[in-house]
Amino acid sequence: MKQKLKKELQMLYQPPDPVRKQEFLQRMPESRMSNMEFLRSQTGYIGKWNWLISVAVLTGGICAAFDKNRMYTGILAAMLPVLALSFVAEGSRSVRYGMEELEMVSRFSLKAVLMAKFMILGLGNMIVLAALFPLLMWNGTYEFLSAALVILFPYLLSCYCNLTIVRKVRGKESIYYCSAVSVLICGAVLVVTYSKINIYSLMKPLGWVLSLVILAMLTFREWKMILLQSEEWAWSF
Repeated sequence: MKQKLKKELQMLYQPPDPVRKQEFLQRMPESRMSNMEFLRSQTGYIGKWNWLISVAVLTGGICAAFDKNRMYTGILAAMLPVLALSFVAEGSRSVRYGMEELEMVSRFSLKAVLMAKFMILGLGNMIVLAALFPLLMWNGTYEFLSAALVILFPYLLSCYCNLTIVRKVRGKESIYYCSAVSVLICGAVLVVTYSKINIYSLMKPLGWVLSLVILAMLTFREWKMILLQSEEWAWSF
C-alpha cells in the first residue's frame, strides 16, 4: 500500500528542472580548510585533563630517572594504563555520549572527527613515551629492552583492551569497563614491580620483542576497526 502511494505521489508531483544551478553554485563562497587547520580546530575540543595526565606521567618519569632504587618505576608503569585510558576515552567521547547523529550532519564526518582526535592524542602520547626512554636509562639502571617493557607493555595492553571494549560495547557503559580493565592492569603492574618478580626470565629477549610488536599490531588493528565501524554507524541512521 505504501509503495503504491509513493508511486502515485511521484506521478502527481514532478519537481521542475533546476534553472541556472551551476551559476548559483559558482557564486557560493568557497570555504576550504586544510588538514592542519582541521587538526588544530579539533585540538581545542580535547579536555585539559588529558594534557594534565601527560604532564603527570612525565613528572613520574623524571622522578624515576633520579631514583636508583626503582621505587618510582612501579608507580610510573602503573600510570601508563591511565594515559592509555585517557587516549581511548577522549577519542571515543562522541560515540559514548550518543553524538553520532549530530556529528554526521555537521561539516565533517564522524570518521574524520574520530581520526583527528586519535591522531592528536596519539601523537601527544608518542612524545611522552619517547621522552620516558632516556629518563629511565638516565642512571644506567635500565637497558633499552627493559625500559621498553616498563613503558610500552602496560600502555599497549591497556590501549588494546580499551579499544576492544569501545568497539564492542556502545554507550556510556563502555567507559566503566575500560576503567575497570585499566585498574586491573595498574594493580598487576604494581604487584609485579614490588613483589620482585623477574618477568624477564619468563621469555628470551626476542620473545619479549615479538610480544611488543604483536601487541602494537593488535592495537592498531582495533583502532582501524573502530574507524571502519564509524562508517557503518553512518549508514545505520
